[in-house]
Amino acid sequence: MIIKRLQTNDAETAYQVLTRVKFVEDGTEHLTDTLTTEYLRDFLKNDRHSLLAALEGNSPIGFILAYRMQRADQDQDMMFFYEINVAAQHRKKGTGTALIKTLKEICKHENILKMFVLTNRSNTAACNLYRKTGGVADITGDEVTFVYRDFS
Repeated sequence: MIIKRLQTNDAETAYQVLTRVKFVEDGTEHLTDTLTTEYLRDFLKNDRHSLLAALEGNSPIGFILAYRMQRADQDQDMMFFYEINVAAQHRKKGTGTALIKTLKEICKHENILKMFVLTNRSNTAACNLYRKTGGVADITGDEVTFVYRDFS
């Protein structure tokens, strides 16, 4: 298995990773109708976007997506670790750990202040992975994530 940070010329690999690992795994194949390699090429041009692929040979088996965010209060960015997904048959084999380790190395290399990820406490698999890879949970229990879909 190799972990690769995808670049502009890796748009086809990005497409394969997202369609095979994300959309097929969660049953939303219909969403691939709007995803194109051209869009992903443009997405990957932005150096604040990190899409890392876990590959076994040429086959995608997982990915991690993160966004580098500029802070207003200091000259040091933070990394919003947005999503991780590993194909079901490759879970519990170190793929998620390797993806997070690589993202942490990017953060260290790019002098990132902190990296954060949101999840539900009920998602025990994610919580266990994040703890195992050095994440520290906020134990106050007072955080809530609000989602806005109606922009009228």
